[in-house]
Amino acid sequence: MFFFFLYYVRLKFNIRLLLIGKSKEAEIKRINKELANIRSKFKGDKTLDGYQKKKYVCKLLFIFLLGHDIDFGHMEAVNLLSSNKYTEKQIGYLFISVLVNTNSDLIKLIVQSIKNDLSSRNPVHVNLALQCIANIGSKEMADAFGNDIPKLLVSG
Repeated sequence: MFFFFLYYVRLKFNIRLLLIGKSKEAEIKRINKELANIRSKFKGDKTLDGYQKKKYVCKLLFIFLLGHDIDFGHMEAVNLLSSNKYTEKQIGYLFISVLVNTNSDLIKLIVQSIKNDLSSRNPVHVNLALQCIANIGSKEMADAFGNDIPKLLVSG
């Protein structure tokens, strides 16, 4: 619980830094600097742990919600879907639900991750997968899970 509090305080601090911008140009400059930092972390030599991936994917999501385009980080979000930690999986699914286009090349990887979670014995993982399917609501999702979801309802 204490670590969650520290994470919250750091995130709140970063949000304040973004909102303090005196002008739109200052905000854009700050966001571009943060995007460059995140991109370098994703492409760096060091392997990021789940917490770091979650943190940077969450920052990308926030920047997207501020109205800026995000053209990277999708694969890192898909990788979070395979985590066994709830918060990492949750951020991965949130990013996927909001940012991934149904025409994306990653849709096959996403479908496979969702199938894995739907067959999980952990009801929280099943719930996250179902929420993602509902949020995306595409033809691809209907085709991929049209038979699986009724089985879950009957067996549930």
